[in-house]
Amino acid sequence: MIKTLLNLPHVNEALSHCDETIRLHFADLSVIVHSNEGMLLAGIADYYRSYLKAEAHTTTSLNLYVMEQNVVGDELDWLNVPREEGKQGRKEGYLDVAGGRWIKKFKTGMAFLQRPDHAVAVGPCASNLAQIINFINNQFLNHYLREGFTLGHASAFCVNGEATAIAAGSGGGKSTLMLRCLENPERDFLTNDRILFKKTEQGTQTIGLAKLPRVNPGTLLHAERLRHILPEARQQALRQMPQSELWSLEEKYDVQIEDEYGPNRVCLAGNLSRLIMLDWSLDSSEATQLESVDLSSQAEVIEGLRKRPGPFYQDQSGEFADLNAIDSVAHYCSELANADVYRLTGKIDFDRAYELIAALD
Repeated sequence: MIKTLLNLPHVNEALSHCDETIRLHFADLSVIVHSNEGMLLAGIADYYRSYLKAEAHTTTSLNLYVMEQNVVGDELDWLNVPREEGKQGRKEGYLDVAGGRWIKKFKTGMAFLQRPDHAVAVGPCASNLAQIINFINNQFLNHYLREGFTLGHASAFCVNGEATAIAAGSGGGKSTLMLRCLENPERDFLTNDRILFKKTEQGTQTIGLAKLPRVNPGTLLHAERLRHILPEARQQALRQMPQSELWSLEEKYDVQIEDEYGPNRVCLAGNLSRLIMLDWSLDSSEATQLESVDLSSQAEVIEGLRKRPGPFYQDQSGEFADLNAIDSVAHYCSELANADVYRLTGKIDFDRAYELIAALD
């Protein structure tokens, strides 16, 4: 059956038909994207336009192929990728092959061949640009994880090279708070949902995943500068929803940072100087507060920062990690030894949180 999948897209033969190319630079990593569909590459370049303003001195490059065609592999017996706690349904499957792994997205039908070089995306790519972006970004994550960085589930902004990360579980408000913090023009966008960090003698080196904020409509509705992204009719419908329903609504919109907040507001790296863990609640009647955390006695506070590398991660030897593996809390605490850690509690109040974070500067 694995051979059938490899033959269905005629992968190695089909690569020669991907004669349209763009080169993406992410710090010291260069990703060369090949495709048989030029408009798809134009969409990718437009998505990453804030990151592609200057040539970078890259030390590592890899090739990635994006083949627009019909869905393949539906008939195969995919092994299920385990989902994070609290998430239901069958989202992804995988099949390991010599030197790589196929990952299948059940909802869209997309299939991805993850391997050290010549990674391949196959299927209705043009209608699933977000998954192509994620696949490119997984190569980015793999590169830095192999260099000893730790993966965190956080958004972040940067001021003069010093980064503040905001962490919580899914739906905790980290993206909304990060965008609220960008109302200060001195702050630059670093990342929306994934952060990489590594303790060094000079501090905590941090890299932000090159992915735009992808937020739910409640975030847009309550941000004056972003509200226009929602059609007027949709705004009116959303205003009729109870707050709890609006908060939990899953309906994603991309936010192009430089379109909304101005030019030169995107960066990719910095020093992680502080981490803010969101532990607030819609149901709380307590005032919103920011308190310092001593990880030597309160290590459990950073649980929401921990993140599995996922099914696309290959280590330096090309081996895939245990899908349930995740670095320990003790490891995260050790890597955060040079950063100040805070906990935001009480009721959810983004304006008050903005003031409390500003007071730390």
